[in-house]
Amino acid sequence: MRALVIAMLFGLGGSAFAGVFESYYASGTMDKKQYEFKVSQADILRTPVWAAAADSPPLSARKAQEIARRELQQIRGGGKQPWELRETTIADMGDGMHFVYIIQFEPPSAGQGCIGCDFIRILVLMDGIVPKPIVKPLSP
Repeated sequence: MRALVIAMLFGLGGSAFAGVFESYYASGTMDKKQYEFKVSQADILRTPVWAAAADSPPLSARKAQEIARRELQQIRGGGKQPWELRETTIADMGDGMHFVYIIQFEPPSAGQGCIGCDFIRILVLMDGIVPKPIVKPLSP
């Protein structure tokens, strides 16, 4: 009987995480380079759960924006004009319990749209971690 209960727990545990993405990424382009922030399923499952009964996520949107802004400053280096925050998105990782933030920044545009301009989407996990970006030169 005990073996059956243990087997059922393992079976339920596996199916509970069956919906979580194998990996997830956010990307962007800046200074003729592509930046990709990628996480694995294991990375996602290590983050705090946003319980269905909780009104707020484990990490506030403001805190995620602050973390992403610091990451952007590190990437760009000091002394450059700050980029504008354009969008903050919370993405469900497939199981209704694990979520990530995607924070998008763009160069100051003075109110003008631009097609093909630089932008960056930074992935922030609910534990405040930003994965190290993979940087590749853009093809000419």
